[in-house]
Amino acid sequence: MALELRPVASKKDLEIFLHVPWTLGMKQDPLWVPPLLDDHRRLLDPKKSPFLKHGEVQCFVALQDGAPVGRISAQLDFDFDKQWPDEKGVAFFGFFDARDDPAVARALLEQAAAWARGKGRNRLRGPFTLDSKGDTGVLVDGFDTPPRIGMPHNKPYVGKLLEAAGFAKARDFFAWWYTSGQIDERTQRIANRTLALPNVKVRPMDLANFRREVDIVRDIYNEAWAKNWNFTPFTAEELEIIATEYKMFVDTEIALVAEVDGKPAAMCFAIPDVNELIKDFDGELMKRPLNLVKLLWRLKFNRPKHARLILLGVKEEFRASHKYGTLAAVLYVEVARRGAARGYVGGELGWTLEDNVMINRGIERMGAKRYKTYRVYEKNL
Repeated sequence: MALELRPVASKKDLEIFLHVPWTLGMKQDPLWVPPLLDDHRRLLDPKKSPFLKHGEVQCFVALQDGAPVGRISAQLDFDFDKQWPDEKGVAFFGFFDARDDPAVARALLEQAAAWARGKGRNRLRGPFTLDSKGDTGVLVDGFDTPPRIGMPHNKPYVGKLLEAAGFAKARDFFAWWYTSGQIDERTQRIANRTLALPNVKVRPMDLANFRREVDIVRDIYNEAWAKNWNFTPFTAEELEIIATEYKMFVDTEIALVAEVDGKPAAMCFAIPDVNELIKDFDGELMKRPLNLVKLLWRLKFNRPKHARLILLGVKEEFRASHKYGTLAAVLYVEVARRGAARGYVGGELGWTLEDNVMINRGIERMGAKRYKTYRVYEKNL
């Protein structure tokens, strides 16, 4: 039976597209945690998607004998074009899933490439869902542990399918595992010295003024990460979603702001690993109100034992200062100390870029171990 590539054009098509991981048997992987589909529905809804305020996307499903055998999205990001004017020929792909069949993978990737060429682009890079602030890359190492909140998980053959279709590695991204109580003496000493400065203060984020806190996260992130490969800035709309929806997950003891002379200088944003609580939800939250009740109960009475440090950044003026350049160490130490006091036994730091040598060395020195690698691929069209 011939392979059919169908563009997603209706709500029914979208549900088929979103459920491809189920049809491909991902539930047979005992480590897989189904993603919350409400997030993906919003991301692909022109009326609600913050990404579609600065981008375009087209999704495709591969069908054989009427059954889904793969999927892909193709997208443009105009914020990326502004941030990286020398790379205006880049288009992106995401939501890439396929059965272990090179012909299916090639057909999907060529469909995305054809769409990108039709938009005047000459390079295809991914996977991103839908940009580097979402799911990033293909898991290529670390299949023996479950994914943490906001991180992808796929079958081991996916990277090989991309390579067989002519895609090559663009960058690797690392995830690190930290076990409570493993801060090294040097990092602790550096942090203590900086914390002793009378004008340096580390405080938890204030849920009563969470929108203000989210603005601080955006300002520091957009400045501190601006030169990182493939960076795009957080928009006000994206941060609004975090302010309204992440608020229920936030543990303020591990979401911290460092201030110098009363002004925000650095931040770290960690959240409990909600994946530990939603594995049995089968991807649905708002469509199954009982799951929302379960989540709220578990967050209160059966909190996760692990966390994920999603963002850490220091403003440039402080990062370049001999006196305050150690604020990253301060936040590492404080989030580890406060997290242990809250009962977390460890957690993930990630992701980091493979070529961010200083950050990676600092994380290693702190006692964390690299335990997963995600790869972003690209191909000239």
